[in-house]
This record gives sequence, C-alpha cells and structure tokens, in this order.
Amino acid sequence: MMVFTISLMLQWLAGLGLLASTRTRLPKSVILPLALLAGMFVHNVLFFAVDLLHLGFRDSTVMGAGVIATLLCNAWLPRVREFYAWLFSKPTFTLRMYDLVVLGYGVMVGYYVVWAAWYWPVTPFDAMAGIDLVAREAVSEGTINNRVFTDPSMAGMLSNQPFYAPFAMLMQVMYRIMGFAYGQVWLGIVAVATSWFFFGALRQFAHPLIASILWLLLILTPELLGYTYLLQTDYVNAAYLSIGVALLALGTKNNDSNAWWISAFMLGAACWSRTETVMLVAMGLIASVVVWKSSAFRGDRLKFLIGTATLSLLFFWLWNGMYVQWVLPVHPDTARELVGFDPSRFVSVLSDTMTNVVADTGLWGMAFILFAVGLVGNAIAKRSFGNAILLAWIVAVFLGLVLVGTIFSAAIVEQTLRRGMFKLIPLMFLYVAALPVVKDWSERLQSWENGRA
Repeated sequence: MMVFTISLMLQWLAGLGLLASTRTRLPKSVILPLALLAGMFVHNVLFFAVDLLHLGFRDSTVMGAGVIATLLCNAWLPRVREFYAWLFSKPTFTLRMYDLVVLGYGVMVGYYVVWAAWYWPVTPFDAMAGIDLVAREAVSEGTINNRVFTDPSMAGMLSNQPFYAPFAMLMQVMYRIMGFAYGQVWLGIVAVATSWFFFGALRQFAHPLIASILWLLLILTPELLGYTYLLQTDYVNAAYLSIGVALLALGTKNNDSNAWWISAFMLGAACWSRTETVMLVAMGLIASVVVWKSSAFRGDRLKFLIGTATLSLLFFWLWNGMYVQWVLPVHPDTARELVGFDPSRFVSVLSDTMTNVVADTGLWGMAFILFAVGLVGNAIAKRSFGNAILLAWIVAVFLGLVLVGTIFSAAIVEQTLRRGMFKLIPLMFLYVAALPVVKDWSERLQSWENGRA
C-alpha cells in the first residue's frame, strides 16, 4: 500500500510539473485531474524504459521510474515555482446546494467504480488473452519479453491482443507489483480522474446546473460506466483522446494557446494506449485544418498540428515500430487483417454501426439522442452548428472508426467499434454544453440566480 500511495503522489507531482512547464492555466477543477492523468502517462513510459534497460520489474524500479518522472517534469524551476504559487493561492469557488447533491452522487459512483476494479477479477476475454496475460508473466519474469512471446509452444497461437496496448499492460504490471491481486485498480483511478476533469470542463461552457445534469448523464452512460472497472484498453484510450480534444476546445474558447501543448501531449498519449488511434488523431488534425479559417493563432495552430503529429507518431513508433519489431521475437500478422478500402464495405460497416450500435439506447442512454437534438435544434434556432472544433473531431473520429472497421477484418462492429464509441461520448456532452442555445439558457439561469441572491 505504501508503494501505491507514494507512486500516486509522484504521478500527481509529475503531471503538475508538466503543466507548469507548458504554462497551462485552467480552472483548478480541470488542472488537478489532468495532472494526475498526465503524470500516470509519464510514469508509464519511464517504466517502459526500465524494461528497455533490462533493470527488471520490482518495487524499486516502479518507485524509481516515478521519482525520475517527477524530477524531469519539475526541472524547469522558474515556471514550476510560479505555477505552484498560483496553484496554492486562495481558491475561489462557490458550492451551491445542487452542487453538493451532484458531487455526492458522483462520489458514490466513483467509490463503486474503484471498489469494483479492486474486487472483481479480470474477466474480459481480450484482456485475459492479451494485456493481462502479458502483465502476469512480466511480473513473474521481470520483463515484457517473456514466455508469452518466447515459448515455442505459443508460436503461431497468439492473436493481436498481446501486441497493441502498452499503457494498460504496463499499468497492470505496476499495480500487480504493488500488491493488487487483479491489478486493475488503476483503471478505476483513471475513470475517477476523467470524470472529475469533465465535471470542471463542462462548467467552462454552461451554467453549473446545466453542466451538472450533463455530467451525471455522462458518468451514468451504461456501456461507458461498465468499462470503468472492466479491464480493456478502450476506456483509458477514450479518456486520453477525449481530454486532448477537450483541451483543444478550451484553449480555442479562451484564446489560450498554452492549453494546446498539453492537448497535443494527451493526444499523443492516446496513441500509446491503443494502436489504431494514430489514424483517428490524423483525421482529427485534418478536420481541424478544415474548420480553422481565421488568421488568429495561425503560428500556434501550426505548432499544435506539428507537435501533435510528432508526439503521436513518436509514441506509436516507440511501441509498434521499435519494441514490437526490434525487441519481441514474434510479431502480429497485421497485413493478414488488412482487407483494403472497399466503398461497399464502408457503407455496410457504417450502416451496421448506425443500426446496431449508435441506435441502441441501452448502451448509450441519452448521449446520441441529446447530441442529435442539440445539433438540429441549434441549427434551427441559431443557424449554426455550434462549436466547430468539437464537431469536427466528433465527425472525424466517428468516420475514422468506421474506416478502421472497413480496412481491418478483425475490427468487429458490435465489439471493436462499439467500444470505440467511448471516445465520442464525453465529446458529445461537451459539444452540447458549448452550443449557443445552451449558452443562452445559461445566461438566463445566471441572471435568475443573481436576482434571487
């Protein structure tokens, strides 16, 4: 338990140092969970370096990677001192009665998620045959390159599951070393931090009451909620990608290009957490170019595009190009799964996705319905499609998922693409919160609330 507590604090400090170095200034309700998630990723990558250096997996290397991550991220002392002085300045916030009710309910859900992640064993087949299988042997042998890949009896028997999710696999290794029987407690922590982030982010666009309603609908989205404690790569991948896009939208809203640096970092982290995400990020960047028309922040926009592309390709290559191809003795047969682009297959996958996945309210609750009603209603009332950058990324990621289902035979609509929709759910609620018509309602609510005060 001591290793867990110290590691968590080191991850938080590492993330805060990273935000300090990039001069990120956002509301503290956004900064604090964002720092934890950013620090977890830095710790994860440095723990991967432990394997590259053949130092072995044990308590000391988990702690050592965390200490190095913290020191590196806090090395820019002038910016770090300035950031911590700002962070620990007198907080300014007001808790309303409905805030207490909503937060109380959210804390209850968060407790349930973390408890379930700790209590239930790893049950999803993809995890048992992939990331958790590799993690268990890595703990036993002290290296990722263990008998899952080296045992002759496994030759030709592996699916693609052990090869494509280094973040989740390494987190499993670390948390099993810390003493958690099933490892996956980290997933519950990621879920709590992600929910906390969107609690703050939604309030940057809408009145707190409206934001609270949207937030409750978000965290209670049935399928998304289930995977906050069921071990798969999809939730953590969705967390990093959706937060990266949310930071891009917040930076654009506030004319704050500093937020774009950490946005690029989180989008790069998403490419580390799941292989095909690099394609989705590429499509999102192309969509960003399409909607950016004004000359404001042109230089910073170019830096964001180059930075995001560079980090995404770097983290993609670090695992898929360098480690899988140069270190592991066996490789996934990706070429066999590629079927090429066929327009008729694309239409078929799109149709199946809409009818079998998107239209299923038992999976998504009000998410897609609210998004569609908001999109159409705002177009009629305001003659606009709302937040252009959010809508562009939603469309790009959706089409990217359909494209993945088209060109990869192993990408099944009812499984791969269904879980891929996790990336869209937070962005759709954020898009609704940012609609001009919702802004009008927010202003009326604020006026009424001020009048009562």
